[in-house]
Amino acid sequence: MAFFRIKKIKGKEYTYIVENKWSKKGSRQKVKGYIGRIYKFNLVNSVNFFDFLKINDAQVYLENNNNNTIIHDLVEWELYKFGVNKNEFLIDLNEKKVQKKEKNISLLINEGFMCSITLKNLLEFKAEGDEQTDGYRFARAFVEAGIKVPQDVFISLFGKLYKTTE
Repeated sequence: MAFFRIKKIKGKEYTYIVENKWSKKGSRQKVKGYIGRIYKFNLVNSVNFFDFLKINDAQVYLENNNNNTIIHDLVEWELYKFGVNKNEFLIDLNEKKVQKKEKNISLLINEGFMCSITLKNLLEFKAEGDEQTDGYRFARAFVEAGIKVPQDVFISLFGKLYKTTE
């Protein structure tokens, strides 16, 4: 299974995707891909998801919006909570890009890495048929992208995912 690794080079941190390989000599890590430079953020705005969107009826919002719209709103909420300057960074959910000056980067938020790969994994997530395994994989996609999705929102998103696959 692949995971993210931080490497420090000349005082700057960079994100890589690595995979453990076992051999007679033991475990070795193999770099599968380079993500980009890491930009770290601390929480600056503590606000509830529905308060951020100025929504009074969460159920109506969840029923009337598709998963990509809700995920887009979750990303905007996290960026706001962590004070990410959207003039400094390009976060394009349609193109699944997270960049600064046309270079791929990752934003370290909530101990996850919001980057082109994690956003793509989240926005293109497909259920494979085992509900428990899919639930775990879907939750992991949010965690890896640095999104602390509220429980009721996650349940709604996951329910919609299974309605579209049946």
